[in-house]
Amino acid sequence: MPTATIIGGSIAGLFTANALIQKGWNVTVHEKVESPLSGRGAGIATYDELADLVFKATGNNQVLGTKAKTRVSLDIKGNINSSYDYPQVYTSWQYLFSLLRNNIKNSKYFMNDDCIKIIQDDESATALFSNGKKKKSDLIIIANGMKSVIRKYVDQNAIPQYAGYVGWRGVVNEKDISVESLKILSEYFVIVLPFNQQIASYPIAGEGENPFDKGNRRINWIWYKPATEKDLKKLFLGKSGKQYKDGIPPNEILDQVLKQLLLEANNILPPQMYELIIKTSQPLIQPIYDLESNFMVNKRLITLGDAAFTARPHVGMGVTKAAIDAFTLSNSLSSNNYLNNLSKWEKNRIKAGKFLVNRSRELGIYLSKSMKNETLIMPDILNVLSDTAISLYEIKNHSID
Repeated sequence: MPTATIIGGSIAGLFTANALIQKGWNVTVHEKVESPLSGRGAGIATYDELADLVFKATGNNQVLGTKAKTRVSLDIKGNINSSYDYPQVYTSWQYLFSLLRNNIKNSKYFMNDDCIKIIQDDESATALFSNGKKKKSDLIIIANGMKSVIRKYVDQNAIPQYAGYVGWRGVVNEKDISVESLKILSEYFVIVLPFNQQIASYPIAGEGENPFDKGNRRINWIWYKPATEKDLKKLFLGKSGKQYKDGIPPNEILDQVLKQLLLEANNILPPQMYELIIKTSQPLIQPIYDLESNFMVNKRLITLGDAAFTARPHVGMGVTKAAIDAFTLSNSLSSNNYLNNLSKWEKNRIKAGKFLVNRSRELGIYLSKSMKNETLIMPDILNVLSDTAISLYEIKNHSID
């Protein structure tokens, strides 16, 4: 039985583990952190192709989340001023992670395994971990996200590039939101375009029993705002005095930074969106990066998911792309000559990854511009409503095959 060591125990790694197990591979999954993973309530847009792959991975054929039939934009007073019909299901990171994780035996999933070095020869590849563990296998699959430090063993020139803006985000329980605001927030995917910015919201699964029922759900929001490298230093200076670089723990965000966020929200956002932000107990902030690779295979080493390509969130494709990476890889590994099949898989996935990164850059280009740029032309809201987070099947001139 061929063996694979998967580095990264999040969604990309779990899709890969499920896909390879079905092909008869002996798989272990190794996650760096020592406590159970959490997406902090992050929302995920789903598509038919993702639902099909979740079913293929886990056998789950139930709806993945909550439904919204229409996308709308709001004016500053909170009135709908544009709409676009696009029925879609929205789920939470935690719900999808649980489906995939529950399908993997605990004896095959290891926490507190931080891979720090990889060695390979003609016969095998060996992962070395900071805790002293060594794991030899036929393949090592690197699926530990954009910040992977071991991606260098496959493509040393693949480095994340800052996009010039950040995403503030959070979730609020429906039961904590006013009835008036819920008339919009619980029914629609909402996008608002303040100058040089974008904020979006949509309902996702709640926690506990009947998570998809109205009243038990949560509203997920994300607010994109331009930020220079100098701005990032201020945003990522923690209460403890520590200067963070690529992100900051939520509880470390300075009170004055949050105060400024709420003040701006009150000044430029519709009342429904302001209510979401002010009722979020702990907003999160993440710098937006994109990443593209020129190589995804180095003999017995493979990268996939966000470790190989990270597109900006506007395409809503991170999870779906990871699932497609995983199952197309498993199909390539189904024969005894699997090493010879990897070059074709790599070529196809690089093409798909570059397409999504470039598309996400196009969708977010106005967010990278300085607010002092008087020549900035904001996009037409109908185009934003119709182009954001849509199925691969509906993107012109692209195939997922």
